[in-house]
Amino acid sequence: MVVDKLEQSRVKFTFDVTPEEFEKALDKAFLVKNAKVSIKGFRAGKAPRSVYEKNYGVESLYDEALDAIFNEKVKEALSDEELAKKFIGRFEPSIESQIERGKEFKVSLTIDVFPEFELPQYKGIEVKKQNLEVTDEEVDASIKTLVSKDIKKEVKEDGVIENGNYATFDFVGTVDGVEFPGGKAEGYELQIGSGQFIPGFEEQMVGMKKDEVKDITVTFPENYQEKTLAGKEAVFKVTIHEVNVEVLPEFTDEYVKSLNVENVNNLDELKSFKRGELAEKKAVSEKDRQFNDIVNTILESANVDMPKTMIDERVDEIRNQYYNQAKMYNIPFDTFLSLMNVSKEVFEEETYKQGKNQALFSLLAGKIIEVEKLNPTEEAIKAKAEEDAKNSGSTVENLLKTNSMRYYNELAYNALVDLLLANAKNVD
Repeated sequence: MVVDKLEQSRVKFTFDVTPEEFEKALDKAFLVKNAKVSIKGFRAGKAPRSVYEKNYGVESLYDEALDAIFNEKVKEALSDEELAKKFIGRFEPSIESQIERGKEFKVSLTIDVFPEFELPQYKGIEVKKQNLEVTDEEVDASIKTLVSKDIKKEVKEDGVIENGNYATFDFVGTVDGVEFPGGKAEGYELQIGSGQFIPGFEEQMVGMKKDEVKDITVTFPENYQEKTLAGKEAVFKVTIHEVNVEVLPEFTDEYVKSLNVENVNNLDELKSFKRGELAEKKAVSEKDRQFNDIVNTILESANVDMPKTMIDERVDEIRNQYYNQAKMYNIPFDTFLSLMNVSKEVFEEETYKQGKNQALFSLLAGKIIEVEKLNPTEEAIKAKAEEDAKNSGSTVENLLKTNSMRYYNELAYNALVDLLLANAKNVD
């Protein structure tokens, strides 16, 4: 057996197959094949070898014989226990020289292995410091969402459009003076500033008033879904019919209590509650943002010859998630992609990129966890199971039996997140 390192992440085992080995493999193959064929004058499986070969040729046994040989050679490759620990995926068999009965020939097995690599810098990475400020506007918007079912619309007295107002209008769009499909509507209602229309459209409606007619000129984005309009300039003739404003309910103590927010009895307490709620969400969001920035920096500086098997596994997982979503909605996958405004080519490119990054980070994360000794203890895993047992109604023993690996991975990952964030350098 000769072992060649093809790349950092791939090895090839080459074996000599002696005539004696091949004959033994042919004997095994004959027993299998002979039992499946009918030869005149003999019951199935009872024809002599010479009769079988006369009817079907010895070459008909080669595939089964090679399978038997490769099975034996896999056992030889696995006998190197230290190397076997690094194997990823399955062996790829190959015939290296011409097979001729009675002569020695060569076969090989190729497999991916975990690569050897140096960790990139993962401490002291600069990240933009967290912004945990909660503004009054954010609090007001959150309260507005909470009471949305009680918000009413009233006609605006001066009829002049401002951001946030609702405008009811007709529009007719043309490109080079010609109307285009989907570019016309009557009595359309739009909240100005919502960003639903082409960039620049809603901005030009600000200041218009009831009964006013105006030509609005915009340019379709280069990546617009309708390719015949992408990048083209269009003129929309807009006629305003009505302008409405939102009217929030009166926040009396009685109304605030009716919202059934725990320990909240008046508007000030509601604002305080919402501010705290938003602060918690923002803290989680900012922590995730910093961690993602750190991970992207680590990935960019990593120099690892990634095993194809690891990448393919992650890519397949991501691709299958989208396939399953399409099945859930009972629509063809190509239609599903078109609804996301993504071509098949772009989908495959992005899926591969995402899968490769996930596989690479998994490899780097495992190494950092090993180097920093972040592996969770049995006590920590048991404590996690005890915590879950209180909420699930299951026993600690059952949870440890079914979820030990999940607990292990979760605790190790959380420790990794904390380590990277604690050692990051916050900058303005």
